[in-house]
Amino acid sequence: MQTAGAKGGATLWLRVDRNADMLLLENGMDNPLLGDSAWTRRVVSLPVAADATSLAFGVLLQPGGGSVTVRNLRLDGAPAPAGAIAPDAAEVLEAAISIVKTNALRADTVDWAAVEPEVRGLAAGAGQSSDVYPAIQTLLSRLNDRHSYFMRPAAASKFKSGGTENPPADVRSLPEGVGYIGVPAYGGGDPEAGRAYATRAHEALAAVRSSAGCGWVVDLRTNGGGNMWPMIAGLTPLLGSGVLGSFEGRDGKSDKWTAADPRFAVAPPPALNDLQSAWVAVLTGPQTGSSGEFVAIAFRSRPRTRSFGLPTAGLSTSNDTFPLPDGSMIALTTAVGADRTGKRYGGQIEPDEIVEAGKPAWPGDDATLAAAVRWLKQASRCGAATR
Repeated sequence: MQTAGAKGGATLWLRVDRNADMLLLENGMDNPLLGDSAWTRRVVSLPVAADATSLAFGVLLQPGGGSVTVRNLRLDGAPAPAGAIAPDAAEVLEAAISIVKTNALRADTVDWAAVEPEVRGLAAGAGQSSDVYPAIQTLLSRLNDRHSYFMRPAAASKFKSGGTENPPADVRSLPEGVGYIGVPAYGGGDPEAGRAYATRAHEALAAVRSSAGCGWVVDLRTNGGGNMWPMIAGLTPLLGSGVLGSFEGRDGKSDKWTAADPRFAVAPPPALNDLQSAWVAVLTGPQTGSSGEFVAIAFRSRPRTRSFGLPTAGLSTSNDTFPLPDGSMIALTTAVGADRTGKRYGGQIEPDEIVEAGKPAWPGDDATLAAAVRWLKQASRCGAATR
């Protein structure tokens, strides 16, 4: 591979599928080629399970510009390695198996008598902990929850310390006397960065508040998830301090949650207190996933609220993070999301009003946003009050 100006980096990727289900994916992002690089050999590898039906592979250029050139791209196969697992590698693998069996939401659905030998077989001959990562990915794929995933040490470290690189919430006023809050995905677990994000959101809401007499649009259509707590903290003026939902575990335990997570919560300025009773339209779509869906859940059954758009991605389950001995980490699905009334989700969240996206007739044409604004003006009667 050779790159020119590849700010986001370029890698090879390989995927193992079983019919329509992805079993394993290796995208090489722990070791990308960045910027301008000379010809560099790159290899990605994965074990192929007995029930796999297809392989896909190619080249990935991350956003940020630049180009990548590849030559001699090929796919090779070899018998799986055999032999004993090195002690450090075995420690990581056994920790992963124990964590999944003890904590996974769908652990009771797994045929462990078949899966454990399969996973250990894939790790045979591992000389270092990174050699067992594909076996751990296979383990998580056997849960069939579509949400659990594995993070290598570099990704786990970035997840725990990241947050400052997230774009702020897009808060502005629309011409119709409506406030608009676009909430993109938020990644990273650094508390200071999360609180700064929420504080900026509160300041932006305060700046727009006087021109949003008809209500607010909360747009989650591009929110693919990440860390829900900074996003929820930024929306606290609209959500209030009460119970917003719950995590429903496999053992029947229900953990209720509010916006006041102690790591990320920021008290909104008193001038925003009246927004708890504001009219709110929530926009969702197929890209609204994971924590983005939990933000949508936080608004379910909120008074003076209606949702518009298309059903969400169907990942309205909760992940907890579990560190492994070598610094890698498992993000494991442990609970189903429920709203403040106790209604459970776990799959797609249907909006109150379906609005087919369609192809815009002109730049800026947005049927979902238009439907939300019409409802806000009618429900809040702001048009009647100004005549």
